[in-house]
Amino acid sequence: MAKLTGTAQAVWMAAMIAVLAGCGESEQAKPAPKPPPPPPPVPHTVGGSVAGLPGSGLVLQLNGSNDLPVSANGKFSFPRTLARGSTYTVSVKASPSAPVKQTCKVDKGSGKMVNANISNVTVTCTTVTFAVGGTVAGLAGKGKGKELVLQLNGANDLTIAGNGKFVFPAVRLPDGSDYSVSIKTIPARQKCTIKPVSLAFDRDTLNIVSVTCSKKGRRR
Repeated sequence: MAKLTGTAQAVWMAAMIAVLAGCGESEQAKPAPKPPPPPPPVPHTVGGSVAGLPGSGLVLQLNGSNDLPVSANGKFSFPRTLARGSTYTVSVKASPSAPVKQTCKVDKGSGKMVNANISNVTVTCTTVTFAVGGTVAGLAGKGKGKELVLQLNGANDLTIAGNGKFVFPAVRLPDGSDYSVSIKTIPARQKCTIKPVSLAFDRDTLNIVSVTCSKKGRRR
């Protein structure tokens, strides 16, 4: 039986060291696996709720575009999505017009997108109100017993002592509401007639009646 001599043993040990060294180099040469890429950011929507809306005509916008018509109270949401970190602004492009004119106010309508849908924007609509007035012509004079007294909706007495425009003070009627102007007291020795008109003094005051007075017995 052959015996391993000192020289052969040394050669054998060197060969084993070389093999082990090669294995180590081979293992170290393998590249580490790359981590998976981060998931893309999830886009989110912007929305909220509308209150006080009786009809149609309201149009909202997101960041100056993306028109969203709204015709009922309740929740709304823009179809367009926004990425996290982007800014948003909700505004009113068109106010409601039917069956009544309204103005709408946006609350919590701007900010920056977080990692969730925005749902706390509130839009509150209120009906536009108008002052009510008209014109008077033909009053003969001033003083006790010569004043003309008008009423709005059976109340709100308004004493008029001179010709020209008049407005019922401290009374505003919502758009679309009923109204009636009547004569409560006629000046002494005069007769007065009232008729509706369809003009307006300005955007805030309706000129709804014309009152004409004349002396009794005088034909007009």
